[in-house]
Amino acid sequence: MTREKLGTFYLWAVAALGLSVLVISTVVQAPADLAHSAKQIIAEGVILLVLTFLSHISPLETRQGSTLTVGLAPLVGAVMLLPPWAVMWVACFGTVDERIPGRRIPWDRFFFNRGNFVLVYAIPSLLLAAVKVKYPNAGWYLAQALTVVAIVGINVLTVAVALTLLRGSNFWATAKNTVENSWLTYIALPVVGYLIYLLLQAPLVSEKLAVFLLYGPLLVYRASLLKQNRLDRWLRDSFIMQSRIVDKRDGQTFGHSQRVGELCEGVARLLHLSDDACNTIRVAGILHDLGKIAIPDSILLKPARLTPEEYEIIKTHPVEGANILAEHPEQRGVAAIVRHHHEKWNGSGYPDGLKGDEIPIGARIVDACDAFDTITQARVFRPTVKTPADAIQELNGLAGVWYDPAVIGALEKIVSSKWGVPIATAGRPPQVKPPGYSAVLRIRKFRLLWTGQAVSYFGDMMNTTGLAIMLFLLTGSASLVALGLIAKAAPTILFGLVAGPIVDRFNRQRLMIGADLVRAVLTITIPFLAIRWIPGVFIAVFLIATASALFNPAKQAVVPNLVPTSLLVRANSLVSSSEKTMELLGYSTAGIIVGVARSWLPLFLIDAGTYIFSAITLLGVIDNQKTRPIVKLHLLPNIVEGTRFILRSSALRATMGLTTMAALFAGMTFPTLVFLALGPLHGGPTGYGFLEAAIGAGAIIGAFAAPELMNKLRAGWLILAGVAGIGVSYGLAGVAPNVAVGVAVLLIAGAASTVYYIPLISLTQREAPDYVRGRVMSSRFLLVQAGLLVGMAVAGPLSDRVGPSVVFIAAGGLLIAAALLGLGFRGLRDATLDEPRPSPVKVSATG
Repeated sequence: MTREKLGTFYLWAVAALGLSVLVISTVVQAPADLAHSAKQIIAEGVILLVLTFLSHISPLETRQGSTLTVGLAPLVGAVMLLPPWAVMWVACFGTVDERIPGRRIPWDRFFFNRGNFVLVYAIPSLLLAAVKVKYPNAGWYLAQALTVVAIVGINVLTVAVALTLLRGSNFWATAKNTVENSWLTYIALPVVGYLIYLLLQAPLVSEKLAVFLLYGPLLVYRASLLKQNRLDRWLRDSFIMQSRIVDKRDGQTFGHSQRVGELCEGVARLLHLSDDACNTIRVAGILHDLGKIAIPDSILLKPARLTPEEYEIIKTHPVEGANILAEHPEQRGVAAIVRHHHEKWNGSGYPDGLKGDEIPIGARIVDACDAFDTITQARVFRPTVKTPADAIQELNGLAGVWYDPAVIGALEKIVSSKWGVPIATAGRPPQVKPPGYSAVLRIRKFRLLWTGQAVSYFGDMMNTTGLAIMLFLLTGSASLVALGLIAKAAPTILFGLVAGPIVDRFNRQRLMIGADLVRAVLTITIPFLAIRWIPGVFIAVFLIATASALFNPAKQAVVPNLVPTSLLVRANSLVSSSEKTMELLGYSTAGIIVGVARSWLPLFLIDAGTYIFSAITLLGVIDNQKTRPIVKLHLLPNIVEGTRFILRSSALRATMGLTTMAALFAGMTFPTLVFLALGPLHGGPTGYGFLEAAIGAGAIIGAFAAPELMNKLRAGWLILAGVAGIGVSYGLAGVAPNVAVGVAVLLIAGAASTVYYIPLISLTQREAPDYVRGRVMSSRFLLVQAGLLVGMAVAGPLSDRVGPSVVFIAAGGLLIAAALLGLGFRGLRDATLDEPRPSPVKVSATG
């Protein structure tokens, strides 16, 4: 079955399934509901049906091929108010627009829309009815929020599958672009739907009609979407109009720039680049020859072979075009691609002789697509043309020499689909697979750092466990146990800002080795001080934590110096997964050792040994940075410099704010989890252990999933999705009926935590240049620690007053709100780990 036939079958299958659910649900549920409150259901159903119909008039077609309306608002109101079968009727018939079936919209798409709308709203409304939460309980608001998420998720899924089958587009790219381009709609319109629900609570039908006053704001919002859609199309077309300036000079190249731009976008999407990157590459493809406006006609249109001098003039057009584009800050990414679109994979291109991965991926794509279109069109210097099959065969022969093999492979798929050219594999240079974890571990310096820190983290868990047990057995005071843990956390807050300049001003390798040796010596003294002088224990713990306040930002600052940018995410994934694994093993092993040895002394000796092991491995971790001068410290100016750098970076500014909120709200659950396990979940100590283990296991899973997800999603979206995922999981844990459900949802919370953390830390490392990276990292540690401490301090009294379940629900809701708030910050929402944007292009002395 061909893709087109499969797509048609899918449309009719969704239509049949949706309409069947509508009929069955009506037959089963409607009689009982109508017998109980027929007038209310009919009155509210008719009002919502009319309001939904009005909201679906003149749908806007998006770039991806789907349609956009403001009908989500009344339909969300219907889900909140009507029984499921009535919601399905409103969704099925209220969404009919003015497009006449058979004329302006094919019958299969018309019936697909009817069945799809039924399914999109039927599934969440049926689940909501099964939960039976009542307004205005806290659980009702959480259920409504999850319902909206389900509505959006199901709709994006079904529509993306349809577009993938019918248009051959990439599923993940289509789904991601749909959410990216409509995220504000998915936030704003459900709020209007809630207002519709409140207005329809009025007892009289005449009072219910006031709901139509909300149609005015919906019209205004639709008008703004229409203007935005028109502006987007105008901007896209404006680049084509600019390319016509060059194409008009040579009639034989007319349309070349537009074709190259469209081909470049297709290749970029097949390579799973972000939507922003695809758009940038499309614009660069359209404007790649912009610099030819500076080339004289006598050279540009010369039918004979160019002289060496004339060819040197032609070779200036990439730099000329880049300089024109670089004058506009928003087009600097395009400028870099235009500058390098004649570089070759083996370094034989111009203007800078870059090779391999040194060439921006966009420039590699434009180079290949430009070559393909050029040799399949007639030119003054070459009147003969090649067929698409011959052209792609020629490019295949040069893959790995002039062109990126991965780019040629993606281009060949487009040529095969568009012109029916069979894909040949014989003789093609092997395509390089994306680097995996083995590529990271082959880097000796990183492998040493990773091994040493994994062992050291295992020892840290021994130390934490041993400290708590020792203080409790010696003093019997919970307050002194808490004081010991505070002594471990306080230095990060007290000295976090001071640690940054020190990390940035001194050799990080030596700094980490020194910190490890200091921690090893001090750790050995703890059990002996405990016997003779308890205050000495707190002093030793405080000093160890002070050394850690220097060690931790130095470790995170040095990682980008050990691995290439393309491996940074996987390097952080390995570090995070090993830490979580050692956390689980360390706590459990510590308990076994204490039980067998009946002493806490071995725990501190093991911890000291792991510090020494870490110091030995660090001897092979040379700090490669060359930009940081060794100068005399000026703490206050250095701190001010680092703070200003963070505030000036939109990405860092937004991520630091989100980090603080996430730590604060997540911190509310840390001391509350034990009360949730022992109280509402009735799990006892064993249940609490399972819940903690679920979070840790989920974090390990998330650490390995994060790099794969980052191949499909922009870093900013993944960060926000991770925070929202933690929030949803915490909210569900608050309403969980037993430990089993709690374990399941907290497993998801753990996975979401590392899905959030790994792109966040990778983005922070990438955004911070080496000379200031230590200050950025230490500032982040400070904000996290401060947020956690405040959250934990609030959680205790709050849990005593309202109970642990409400604290979890509140923390979950606040985390979801933080993620939604983050959507409003472009620096965070659009953050990406694609190749770094270059500095403005400058003309060299030679032109």
